Amino acid sequence: MPILNFPPWRRFISFYLVLALALSGVGCSLLKRGNGPANSQPIPLTPVIWFSPSVTTAEVPYLDGCGETRSFALADMLVASVPKKLAGVFAGVMAQAKTDDTIAPDGVIEVGVGLRQIELAIPKQVKGTYPAAATVGIEMAFLARDRTVLFRKKLEGAGRGTVKVGEQPCQVAGLEGIVQDAIDSANNELAQQIAQSVQIREYAAQRDSKVPVAAPTAETATSMRPVGETAAQQLSAASTVPATPAQLSFRAIIRDENRDQFLQPGEFLLIELEVKNEGMGEARDVTVTAEGKAELVALFPTEVHIGDLKPGEIKRTSINQQVTASREHLQGELTLNLRTTSPVVSVHPPKVFSFGVKPRVIDPALVPDVDNVPNSLAAFTQPKALIISIGVGTFRDEQVPTVKYARHDAEVMAEYLRIIGGVPGERVRILLDRQALVRDVEDTFEQWLSKKVDRETIVYIFFAGRALVEAGTGAISLVPYDGTPHEAKQLYSLVRLQEVLFRLPIRRAVLMFDVSLDPSPGAALADIPPPAWESSVSEARKDVEMWMVGNRALQEAHTYDEGKHGLFTYQLLRGLQGVADTDRDGTVIAGELCTYARGQTALVAREQFGSKQDALCVPGIGREGMVRIFPVARGNNPKPVSMPRQPEPSADSVGPAPGPKPLGP
Repeated sequence: MPILNFPPWRRFISFYLVLALALSGVGCSLLKRGNGPANSQPIPLTPVIWFSPSVTTAEVPYLDGCGETRSFALADMLVASVPKKLAGVFAGVMAQAKTDDTIAPDGVIEVGVGLRQIELAIPKQVKGTYPAAATVGIEMAFLARDRTVLFRKKLEGAGRGTVKVGEQPCQVAGLEGIVQDAIDSANNELAQQIAQSVQIREYAAQRDSKVPVAAPTAETATSMRPVGETAAQQLSAASTVPATPAQLSFRAIIRDENRDQFLQPGEFLLIELEVKNEGMGEARDVTVTAEGKAELVALFPTEVHIGDLKPGEIKRTSINQQVTASREHLQGELTLNLRTTSPVVSVHPPKVFSFGVKPRVIDPALVPDVDNVPNSLAAFTQPKALIISIGVGTFRDEQVPTVKYARHDAEVMAEYLRIIGGVPGERVRILLDRQALVRDVEDTFEQWLSKKVDRETIVYIFFAGRALVEAGTGAISLVPYDGTPHEAKQLYSLVRLQEVLFRLPIRRAVLMFDVSLDPSPGAALADIPPPAWESSVSEARKDVEMWMVGNRALQEAHTYDEGKHGLFTYQLLRGLQGVADTDRDGTVIAGELCTYARGQTALVAREQFGSKQDALCVPGIGREGMVRIFPVARGNNPKPVSMPRQPEPSADSVGPAPGPKPLGP
C-alpha cells in the first residue's frame, strides 16, 4: 500500500483547516440548540382535562351540495385531539367530566371552543371538487389546586383543502380532514405555549418540593429563595404568588315577549343578569357567554361584558334584543357561563335555558299577486322601445342547478313592459329555457337588436337565471340553456353585452338581472374577487345605461314562493304596479324602481329567510345620471288631487257670512 508524504507546510494548513471545520460544526450545533424550545422536558404534572359544554355540544354549520344547512359535529374530534396534544407537554393527562369538587392536586386544564366556521361555496347539485376552509377557536385555562388561573389563552386554528361532491349531489366529502387540521393547528400552538409557561413550571416545582400551594407569607416567601437570587428573579417569583381569589355567583332571567318559551321573528327578548363577588379578592374582566347549538346561539348576544367587580360588589345589566328570522323550527338548550381572568374560589355552575324557535309564516293570501298586469295607458307609449326578456330555469346539462321561477319571471316582465309602455309586439323578443341557446342569445343581442334601433330607441333587457364569476377578474357571464360552467365559449359575458350596447345608436338602456352567481369551477375562494357589476357601466355611459342587479354577491338568489317569482323580480313587478312611486307624482322613474326593489329585497331576505341578498343600482342613486330619471311607468299611483285653498276674508271685509264647512268625505 503506497504511503503519501506531505510537506510540513501542507500538514500545518491541513491541521488548521480541520480544526476550523470542527469549530464551525460546533457553532452550528450550538446555534440550532439555542433556537429550539426553551423547555423541552415534560412538565412533571398529571393534570385533569375538563371539557366545557361548549366542547361536548360543539357543531359548525355549512351548506351542502343542495344549498341546505347541515351541522358538522366537532365534539369527538376535540375530545380526542386535546389529550393527544397535551400528552407530550405533561408527564401525563387525564380527562374526566367537569364537577364542582375539589380540583385535582396537579391542577386542571379547562377547555372550551369559540369561533367555528366553514367557508364553502358549492353550486347546487353540481358534481366536482371545490375549495374549502375551516376555522376553529379553542380556549385553554390551567387552574392550580387552589383554582388560581396560571394560564389562559384563546387561539384560532385554520385548515384548508378541497371537498368533493359526487353522485349524491347533496353530500359533501372531505370536510373531516380540513376540520381536523384546524383543530390540530390550534391545539399544537396552545400546547407549545403551555409548555413554555413559567408559572405552570414553577407550580410543578412547588408540587415536587411539597411546598404548600396556598399563598405563602412574606417571611416564608423570603426563606424559600436561593441565596444568590437576583432582584429580577425575586420580582419574577413575587409575581407568581397567587392573588386573593374572588368568589362569583350570578343570576340570569330570559323572557320572550309572549312568554311561551318559543322565539318568533320580530319578537323581543329581555335578558337580565346579576353578578355578585362574594370573595375577598377583585374579579377582573367578568363576562357572561352563551353556548349551545349554533343556530340557537345566533339569536342571542354571544358575550355580555360585566367588567370588574370589587369584593362584595353587585352589578346588574339588562339587554333587549329582537329575534331574527329562522328558516326552520329549532329546539335546544342555551347555556350561560360566567368567565373571569382573575383567580376564583369556585366556578359557579352554568345556567341552562330551553327554547324553541318558530320560523316566520306568511299567509300567501296576504301577498299581492303581481301577475295581474297594469292597464295600458294611452298617454304613455314607446313605439320605438325594444324589449328583450330571457328566462333560463332549466339547462341541457342536468348538473347545472335549476332556477325555480326564471321562465315565469321573464314571461311576466316582458308583458309588463309591453303593456305599460305600449310597445308593439314585433319589437319584443322572449327567450325561455330551450329557446335560449348560446347562439340564440348571440343572435338576439348582436343581430336582431342592431337591425331595429335608432337614436330614439329605448332598450329594456331582463335576464333571470344563473351567471358565473370568473376567478381573478370577477367578470360575469350569463349561462344560456346549453351553457356549461366548464366551457367559456358556451357562456355570454356581460362585457360582450356592454360592447354591443356601446356600438348601438340608442337613447337609453335599462338592464335588469335576477341571477344566482356561481364561482368558476375549481377556483379557490380566495382567488374570486367580488363580482364586477359596478365596472359594467363607465362614467361616460351613466346618462345612457342603468343596471338593476338583484344579487351582487357570490350566492344563490332567493326565490319568493309566496309571490311565485324570484324575490328581486317580484319586487320589480310590485314597484311597476305603482308602489315604487314614492313621491306620488304619477310617474315611476328608473331610480325609484331600483331603490324600492333593492330595499324590499334586503328586507324580505333578512326577515323571512334570515340571510342577506344585496341588490345594486348602477350608476348609484344620487349620482345624477339622466337615465335614473327616465320614466318607466306612469299613472299607476297618482298623488291625491289637492283642493284649491279659498282666501279667508279679512275682519274688515264686507259680504255674506261664510257658511258652515262641510264635514266628511
